Amino acid sequence: MFGWGRSKQEGQPSSPAVRGSAAPNARSASQPAAPGIPLELVRYDTETGKFHVGEQALQALRATKDPVGVVAVCGRARQGKSFILNQLLGKSTGFQVAPSVRPCTKGLWMWSAPIKRRNADGSQYQLVLLDSEGIDAWDQTGQYSTQIFSLAVLLSSLFVYNQMGGIDEAALDKLSLVTEMTKHIRVRSENSNEADLASFTPSFLWLLRDFYLSLEEEGELVTARQYLETALRSVSGSSSAAQAKNQIRDSIKALFPDRDCLTLVRPMGDEKMLAKLETLDPSQFRPEFQEGLSELTKAIFQKAQPKRMNNSIITGPMLAALTEAYVDAINKGAVPTIATAWQGVAEAESRRAADAAEAAYQAAFKTDTPADEIALGREYERALSIGQRTFREVAVGEASIQQANEKRFQDRVQELFKQFKEQRLTNAALECEQLINKGTQQLTEVSRQAGVTPEILQAEYNKFEQAYTKATAAFGTTKWDRLNDFRNKAFAGLQQDVQRQLAQARQQEVAAERQKAQQAEQQRQQVEARAADLGQQVQRLQAEVDRLHSELSRERSSKEQHTSRLSLLEKQLQDKSSLLDAVQREMQQAVQREKHRGEAEQRAAVSQLDLQLQQATQQLADARKATHTAQLEVDSLNQ
Repeated sequence: MFGWGRSKQEGQPSSPAVRGSAAPNARSASQPAAPGIPLELVRYDTETGKFHVGEQALQALRATKDPVGVVAVCGRARQGKSFILNQLLGKSTGFQVAPSVRPCTKGLWMWSAPIKRRNADGSQYQLVLLDSEGIDAWDQTGQYSTQIFSLAVLLSSLFVYNQMGGIDEAALDKLSLVTEMTKHIRVRSENSNEADLASFTPSFLWLLRDFYLSLEEEGELVTARQYLETALRSVSGSSSAAQAKNQIRDSIKALFPDRDCLTLVRPMGDEKMLAKLETLDPSQFRPEFQEGLSELTKAIFQKAQPKRMNNSIITGPMLAALTEAYVDAINKGAVPTIATAWQGVAEAESRRAADAAEAAYQAAFKTDTPADEIALGREYERALSIGQRTFREVAVGEASIQQANEKRFQDRVQELFKQFKEQRLTNAALECEQLINKGTQQLTEVSRQAGVTPEILQAEYNKFEQAYTKATAAFGTTKWDRLNDFRNKAFAGLQQDVQRQLAQARQQEVAAERQKAQQAEQQRQQVEARAADLGQQVQRLQAEVDRLHSELSRERSSKEQHTSRLSLLEKQLQDKSSLLDAVQREMQQAVQREKHRGEAEQRAAVSQLDLQLQQATQQLADARKATHTAQLEVDSLNQ
């Protein structure tokens, strides 16, 4: 059997506390010194007899959104539990350590800054460290010790039981709390047993401190785990004492199926130095202790995986909610029921998942999506899928709980989308109307400008349509419906107005031309009438000339008669010549006026008048010639 009580020989190398590679100092496997302070997670109020959860600790957990692993170190008071946790922090001082018989830690304490760790797959999680009040302290009751022990087990993913020396019946008897714990914790409100509870208990590490025994069995070396399993074998016998011993062993094996054992030798032999262990430099520890401490921290980090419940990974906020649920159950005098606490956490987490999913949806939804039914629908589906993915990442618990909260999330975002779509389409329609109204005003002003043509109006419309098409605020089916309606009605009406104005202008020009032609015709007729009158005057003059010739002939018979008559004829001839000159001037003026009109009909009339004038002139010349001839005859008669 094991070498119970048989110490190692001085100078003989100690068996390794933990099998594995050696480390240069006690903290080589730990993280760099972690910042933070110890926070009271659970305390007991002796006046009210109630447990209280520390608000600062809850805030620290709620701020830790990553998955969390929890290392809880429990054991008898004043046996160095806080010292082990400080080694994980890479600090000499962190959790309080003091060389006195009075416990330093009361209730449950946690380190404010979790240690960042990574799984084998590279995913990140946070490691929370819990320091528990020592069990069986002088000022504790049995129920209180069981409650603290139970809370540490319920909250942790790795439960480290810290003990001085080897595993004997006394040590096992100290773990009778495990048996008592089954009376203070249930998986369900009824019909639960140790086997059910085992699926919720953490990994168990029994740490044997100041271990001085040789790990041998029948002359062969064994591992610390084998040593633990041998110690947990049932003892023979049917006595009540044997049954009590086996009950403890069976409870440990049933509640902690994943269990292991590690050993640490005494740090040093100097008792005075041991009293101030936290102030010593690691180099002052025994090499075997340094090696064992390094391997211990490495093993704890490897074993302390994210905590799980019902296949769900626990996060900081969920751990905070579980702590409150367990403490609330204890304060109400009830037995903490894991299923009830988990259901409360699942409800809270699923509600938080719904809120997170809604926030993810709102963050993902692109509010500048064009105001188009199809485009908005696609964007809604895209953002909804992101929200649903966020919900699935956060939500835990039974399917009914998740489905109810997922429906709440979907109903909420559906209503948000409905409101947004209505507002978006309304704003887009309003923007379309404003653009259409502005375009109507601009094109109406252009259509009323002098000299505008359908081509000019069409060019202005093309500019408007380009600007309207590029307007991002105005979009959707309403946009193009309104544009088509505007083009087919308002713009078409403006085009008709312009064409009607052009037609009216042409009609006015034609009417003006007709009026001018009528005026020219009237003037032509007047000229013709005047020319005819002048022709008549010429004819009368010609007749008068003929008459004078006739009279001149008659006057040739008598000189006296001729002379007298000649004078009269000359006077009359002068009068007629003056009248003929006046008529000629009037005809020239009429011709001049007609020349300025520049119309074809006027030129023809003038040409006619010119011809008539030439004829009249010729007749006048003939009259003068006749007069001259008569004068010559008179002169001849006078001679």
